[in-house]
Amino acid sequence: MSQRFLWRTWSFAAKVLRMPSARSPRILLAVACLLLIAPRLTAQKFTVDKISFIGYPAATQAELLTASGLRAGAALAQPDIQAAARKLSDTGLFSSVQFAFDGAELKFTLRPADGGVPALFANFPWWNKPALDAAVAARVPLFHGNVIPESGMQQQVTTALTGLVAEKGVQATITSQPHSGAGKLLGVVFRIESPPVQVAEVRLSGASPALTDAVNAIAKAAAGQEFNDATEATLQTDLRAVYRRQGYLEFAITKYAHGEPQFADGKIDVPVTATIVEGPQYRVASLTLSGDVLMTQEEFAKRAKLHVGDVANEDLLRATLAEIAAPYKAKGYLRATIEATPTFDRTAHFDRPGNSVSYAINVVPGPLFHMGKLTIVNLDDERKALLLKYWTMHEGDVYDATYPPGFLTRNKANLHALDGWSANYKQYENDDDHVEDLTITFRH
Repeated sequence: MSQRFLWRTWSFAAKVLRMPSARSPRILLAVACLLLIAPRLTAQKFTVDKISFIGYPAATQAELLTASGLRAGAALAQPDIQAAARKLSDTGLFSSVQFAFDGAELKFTLRPADGGVPALFANFPWWNKPALDAAVAARVPLFHGNVIPESGMQQQVTTALTGLVAEKGVQATITSQPHSGAGKLLGVVFRIESPPVQVAEVRLSGASPALTDAVNAIAKAAAGQEFNDATEATLQTDLRAVYRRQGYLEFAITKYAHGEPQFADGKIDVPVTATIVEGPQYRVASLTLSGDVLMTQEEFAKRAKLHVGDVANEDLLRATLAEIAAPYKAKGYLRATIEATPTFDRTAHFDRPGNSVSYAINVVPGPLFHMGKLTIVNLDDERKALLLKYWTMHEGDVYDATYPPGFLTRNKANLHALDGWSANYKQYENDDDHVEDLTITFRH
């Protein structure tokens, strides 16, 4: 048997092992028989002058060679090549790994796998994302920021992170799990599960005297919370709520940063600092209502929670929009959109100071929905019949979204058989015909 034929045989064996059915007894037996035919030859070693990889441009030849564990110029046998192919395959980056040898060059043909997603790092405060990507890549040869979920590389990244954190003097337990949103896989999140990583003290500068107490209360509440990649956004959300209730509509925080983590008393403490930019305080100059509205201007003026001359409190603005939305929900317009577009005026007028905002409120009712199928869960026939006796929204009627939640309270005197029962209402919108099916689930 020639040298060329021998290595082609090895190539065939590697291909079979990478096929999805390679673990079946028949295939494994075929490979075993093949190896039994020439047990002496498979143990022979041949010097490989060159090793190359094709089909995976995302990595350099040097990275692929390091990941395989091979070295050009070394004497290799069939088991060595198959072990290298298995190392590449176990990363999860390839749907197939094949190799062939022509007497001088060992050539791997790689087919990339689908499904790679970003590696996301939740709470590693010693590094930012680019620095941590680079640190992991230095330990995991084929890592370039993405991993295949539930793959060997996911475990390799976990191992690399464990080693990096250990170099900071912390023996950590690190977990990883897929992260999804809106029905789509967004990445794999790596997290220090223990010891806990938490916010130490929070120092916020830039607050005016009138709001210092409220800002200090937020800083105090943040201390001791988990430190992660959402810490900045959470802090900004809490501060924005305070400031926008007071009419500071252009509030922002800048220079967010965290200091050097300190490991003590079984936890990793991370100090946080940020600067508050308050901007001007705004008052309401006007509120105008337009579009297909279900209330008069007089009714709107009575029901509005925010008025001309008031501080532009966004909580009261939202409450005002809810008042406008309520009639639409009762009249079947379940997707009515109500938007308040602000126009800022930073110039002073003879009748009012500067820094005012005018809100143009516009209503788009959307499609009209009708009552569809009513499904009642967990009631016996007698109680169900009693409920239906007093249920007045029937199939084909305009759907009143305010009717189901208040039904039991309004009919309490007539529904004593349901005393001690609670109800959960779930609506199912049918876009094709704009019918709203309703399921009421009772619990005793």
